[in-house]
Amino acid sequence: MPASVHLRRSFLYVPGSEERKLAKAAGLGADAVILDLEDAVAEERKAAARSLIRGFLREIPRDRPTEWLIRLSPVRSPHFAADLACGIEAGPDGLVVAKVDNPEVLREVDARLAEAERAAGLPVGGTRLFAMIESARAVLNAPAIATATPRLAGMLLGHVDLSLDLGLTPGPAGVGIIHHARCQLVLAARAAGVDMVDAIVLNIKNHDELRAESEQAAAMGFIGKQVIHPGQIPIVHEAFTPSVDRIRRAERVLEAWKHAQAEGRGVVALDGELIELPVVAMEQRILERARQTG
Repeated sequence: MPASVHLRRSFLYVPGSEERKLAKAAGLGADAVILDLEDAVAEERKAAARSLIRGFLREIPRDRPTEWLIRLSPVRSPHFAADLACGIEAGPDGLVVAKVDNPEVLREVDARLAEAERAAGLPVGGTRLFAMIESARAVLNAPAIATATPRLAGMLLGHVDLSLDLGLTPGPAGVGIIHHARCQLVLAARAAGVDMVDAIVLNIKNHDELRAESEQAAAMGFIGKQVIHPGQIPIVHEAFTPSVDRIRRAERVLEAWKHAQAEGRGVVALDGELIELPVVAMEQRILERARQTG
């Protein structure tokens, strides 16, 4: 279940250099939009992408619940300083830091971001961060990364780069060692109280794979999933939204618990299942998620 109050079922990537796609982004219904300055932007288009993103975020109405994020180039990239400046000037809701292999990367970003915030007259610490986990080293360092800075709101699995780091052909995230990494990352994120966002599905036409992987991710404790095409958003939202039957079950559990409490009992059976306080707490979370999603 979510570590935060934000509804973060879908994280849609939009190339910062493509004005047409930027213009459509607000109406696609994603919970979060990642305006990309990294992999999706060619070297010769980096400066233009920063300019487009600055203009876009200054002009777009911010009255919708969409969370606007900017993915920066890696810290050691020659583009990082300019990307970070764009991240301050454009005023996004948060920044996505690419290729975070260890906690020191986030601490350096934190320090440089604090300096930029002071220079811009902004509250220090007000810009939240998301860390991209994209290597074997990053997976093993995930517990330390998840607690590296109070700015960190969540971690995102980049399974394509992780696969390459492991010498594997990128494929589905729900099997093999990538699935093992997913389990480790969920545990690290939940222990630190931050969100964990699942990987993309590369085949934008394979909705069956996306649905199965999204349902698996929701059952594992991921908060949401990254998407690379608008057509993937409804499928991901369905997987991370309680069904009508699930909501009704939660309501029945809470009603049974209410009666048990009124009778002075600390446990109650419903349909043969033992209901106690941890079960009740989970059902309350289910109903809260249902309220968030409307």
